[in-house]
This record gives sequence, C-alpha cells and structure tokens, in this order.
Amino acid sequence: MKVGVVLPVYHQEREYIFECIESVEKQTFRDFKLVIVLDGPNDETVSAIKEASMLLTIPYEIIDRKINLGISPTLNEGFELLKDCPYLTWISSDNRHDPNFLERLVDTMDQASNETVLVYSFYRRIDQHGTPITYTKAWYEYVEHFMTRKKEEIFQNCFIGASFLFRSEAFVKAGGYRQDFPNVQDHDFWIRLLQHGDFVLLREYIMEYRFNGRFALTTNIPPEQLTMESMASSIDVQKRIGKIPKVSILLYSHNHVKTIDHALSSILQQTLSDIQIVVVDDGSTDFTPDSIHLTHDFRMIPLLLNHRGKAESMEIALDYCIGEYVLFMTGEDWLDPQALEQMVLKIESLPPKTDLLVTNHKIWYDRRDRLFPGPIIQGTRYGKVPLKKNTQPYAVLYKLNAIYKNLSGVSNDQVINHFYSQHAKADNVHWMNMALYHKRMK
Repeated sequence: MKVGVVLPVYHQEREYIFECIESVEKQTFRDFKLVIVLDGPNDETVSAIKEASMLLTIPYEIIDRKINLGISPTLNEGFELLKDCPYLTWISSDNRHDPNFLERLVDTMDQASNETVLVYSFYRRIDQHGTPITYTKAWYEYVEHFMTRKKEEIFQNCFIGASFLFRSEAFVKAGGYRQDFPNVQDHDFWIRLLQHGDFVLLREYIMEYRFNGRFALTTNIPPEQLTMESMASSIDVQKRIGKIPKVSILLYSHNHVKTIDHALSSILQQTLSDIQIVVVDDGSTDFTPDSIHLTHDFRMIPLLLNHRGKAESMEIALDYCIGEYVLFMTGEDWLDPQALEQMVLKIESLPPKTDLLVTNHKIWYDRRDRLFPGPIIQGTRYGKVPLKKNTQPYAVLYKLNAIYKNLSGVSNDQVINHFYSQHAKADNVHWMNMALYHKRMK
C-alpha cells in the first residue's frame, strides 16, 4: 500500500466515530491501509469502532488493546504495522475528511521535491454538534497568517494543523512519537521531523476539525498547560541539536498592548542575531497576547500564562532560557540596536569570573503616549542592597549558569533588583559606561 493511516481511539462519542470512518471509506484514493489502535477505551467506544469498521471496504486492522498507554505509544504501535508504506498519516476519531483528502495530499507529495518530508493543508472547523463554525473573512485571513510560515518557525508555534502526510523514512529518522510531551506529541514530532527536510503547504480546505468535543484534548487540558508543554518540547529539541543561542532575552509583559510591538521590534532588530526571545505574558486582559502571536520568528518562545504576578511568571520563564547569557526586559521598554552585540563583546573580553555586565539605562517619560527624555541612570548607582524604584538595574547582562531561581516572596516591583542583588558580588561585576537600555516610565 502507498499510504498507511493510523486511527488512534480512546473514549469517543459513537456519532463521531461513525462520521470519521464513513469519511475514510469515501476516500477517492484507495491505495491505503487503515490501522485502528484501541488505546484502552470504554466498552461503548469499542463497540462503536467494531460496528463502524464493518462499513470499510479498504484493507484495515484493529488492535484491541485494553490498557491505556497514551497517544504516542498508540501511534507508534500503529505505524509499526505500516512501515512498508512510503507515506504515512494519522487521523482523529472526532474529525471528518473530504473524499479527496488523501488524494490531494498524496498528489502534492508526489509532485514535491525529494527533500520534502511533510505536506499539510488548511482545514475547516466544526463544533461538537458537527455544525460548521462560521467562516468569515477574518477566519480565512487568520488561517492564512497562522499556517503560512517558514519551517524554522515550528520551534515557536504548532502551525501544521490536523491535515497532513509525511514520508515513512523521515518518520524513522525523527524517532517517531515521544512520550516525553504527552499532550503535545504532534508539535514535538513536527519539530523533530522538520530537522530532516522541508514541507509543502497545500492551500486547500480538505477536512473538518472538531472543536469542543467532550473527549477532545483541547477541551480537557488547560491552554496554559499545552503552551508550556509545547515550548518545553521546543527547548528540548534545540538543546538536542545544539541550537544554543548566545543570549536569551526574557521579556515580561502584562497589559502592554501599546508598547509590546516596539519592545519586540527592538529585539528583532539587534545586530547580534544569535539570540533567543522568551516572551512571558502574565495573564494580560488586553490584546497583548494577540500582538505577541503576530510576531513570527523562530527564535521566539511565547509563554502565555494565567496571571501569577511578575515574580512567579519570570521564575517559570527562566526555565525556558537556554542562552549563554540572559537579559531581563519589560514589555514597555526597548533596546538600542547594537545593545546585545556591544554587551557580549565587552563581557567576553573580561576575566572569566565576571558574571554580570552592568550598563546604564535612559529614562523616558510617557505623557499621553508621547515620550519625553529623562536622565541616564548610571550602573554605578546600583548597590547590593534594595534599591529605589528609579534605580532598578534594568540593563544587566547575566551569565545564565550563574543565576539560580529564588523569587518566592519577592514583590513584583523588586524582581529585577532581586536578581541583581542576589548575584552581584565585589569581584564579579563590571560596569560598562553606555546607555543601551531605554526605560519607559509614567
């Protein structure tokens, strides 16, 4: 068979199962085999699968496993029976597929270059009742914006969707599906798969993806958990392939919709490009998260968290920083274009015991969305005791391996000062007399 299709099944609605299998049976492309893997579902689901499968006229096999192992082992078990198929895909038991679903994906892969390991397509949305969710101009624009990306941006966001086909040999090279990130196994797999080749987007809508189903992962797992797990997978793969940046910028945001774009632009325009941007949004109630998502860059790790306060959010985000150095920023501030390059050049010219490079920062007063220049705060004003708010050490480059987390009980206003005062010693700090960081103040 040319295509192997795996259908993993845990608990599922009877109606959804029949709709899914009926859509499989109606495929115009027939050179495929279906492997249904029952991952310890309830009796009602097992009964529905066995009854619905009687509709199939294509080759199929059912693995009736009584123990629930999770989606990754289930997929690997199914694909093991399909390893002779050059193309592979898997489908969810609550989705519906157009009759030309496989035909269009296979044609696209056949016409793609040998370096192509994945083809994927747009998808339509249906609700838990199978009713199409309104397709507005804004929806189509969103799909176009979200799913048309450079492959490197898979590190930032899972834009592949639920309609895809990949090469069997690439599946083996990528190592199959991992259990390390059980709720985002698809994103983890795409990140690893795309290290072995390219992808092609089929700009057609050839399947229906169901939202809000009773047993759906996105219904039962909080979005924050999915985000954190996806980004943990991204970091894990970057470490495995040696993709370690020189500097991590930890950018904290909370209701910074008016300024976050400026902050991000100042980072993306740095003359030092070997950077990682960890953006942690602390439960903003404005449109800051939307602004963050509109920024496409493979170096960015977006963490959209529930509101916790600055201290706890930054403590979480620090786990995602993997650069040799780290710089803390706030979503209302910005950097000079050469800030990171100048700071790295300086700290790497200093004795190895230097853990902190302190620079100056310039104050800007925001008056009704107009900026007025204020004083330059020199790094020599930073002490090792609690500082006043206007002398917070904002422009400090830290060696990441010299930082430990201990933010419990730290007030939001003193988070940056806490990092500095905890790690600055008499002989490990160097002051660089340049104002490279710009601090916005009301």
